[in-house]
Amino acid sequence: MTEADCPGDEIDWIEAWRCGQRRHRSSRSYDDGRHLWSREKNARRYDASSRDEYGPRVAETIAGLPLTPATRVLDIGAGPGTLALPIAPRVREVVAVEPAEGMVAVLEEHIARDGIGNIRAVRKRWEDVDPARDLDPPFDLVIASFSITMDEIGEALQKMDAVTAPGGMVALYWFLDPSFYEVHSAALWPVLHGGPYRGGPKADMLFQVLVQLGFLPHVDVLAFDRTYRFADLDEALEHFASRFSAESEEQRSRLRAYLGTLTGASGADEVVIRHPSRYAKVWWQKK
Repeated sequence: MTEADCPGDEIDWIEAWRCGQRRHRSSRSYDDGRHLWSREKNARRYDASSRDEYGPRVAETIAGLPLTPATRVLDIGAGPGTLALPIAPRVREVVAVEPAEGMVAVLEEHIARDGIGNIRAVRKRWEDVDPARDLDPPFDLVIASFSITMDEIGEALQKMDAVTAPGGMVALYWFLDPSFYEVHSAALWPVLHGGPYRGGPKADMLFQVLVQLGFLPHVDVLAFDRTYRFADLDEALEHFASRFSAESEEQRSRLRAYLGTLTGASGADEVVIRHPSRYAKVWWQKK
């Protein structure tokens, strides 16, 4: 290194992201989202919690988006419709890309039950989507909310920009601090799975990747105080067991004991677990 060089001058942020994703998945007993959310029971539990715990975040997200009756929206990693469902009445069309079978089943159930005619589900990973065949671009708004898990991040982001109409917005929402699950997985993984847990890349690296690709992103830092409420510890255990890959009776017992150390009382029979965190909205408008 010469005097003119500084650490970080030659970092390939795309490769750094790819490496971080590999390290994250190397955690013992790691269960990726597609496998986890393919189980309809898990998808239904997530859908129910999204109506309660995520309500304020969803409202804040929608308030910050340019939605009109003429807007075409692409929602990447749409889950059970956490954003797609409340956005649909405000726009012309929502195309929801979601690979997990359980999530799509719950989304389509909502669509059928509520008679929603302007949401179309594409049951694929974003990496496998062929825009010309699957999407009918361009879109006025492209959203990826807590679904930036692609290894080939450069290709994924360039494809998002490519399907956006000139003047349209791409809005990405991603973790800025370690999430609730990362914080507690770091403590639980040695106890439950006999090895360390490694978190994935965060929004600061996502910003660097976008700059490397030649985009000029804006960043809004947002706060989210997540609160989980359960009738008792057994209900809390049922909610969290799959997320922490606690399958055996011994693992479930250890997880239950750990959850007991996190809870606070809020009423005679209620168990409450809180976690304040920050996340980022990283966005740009297509030239």
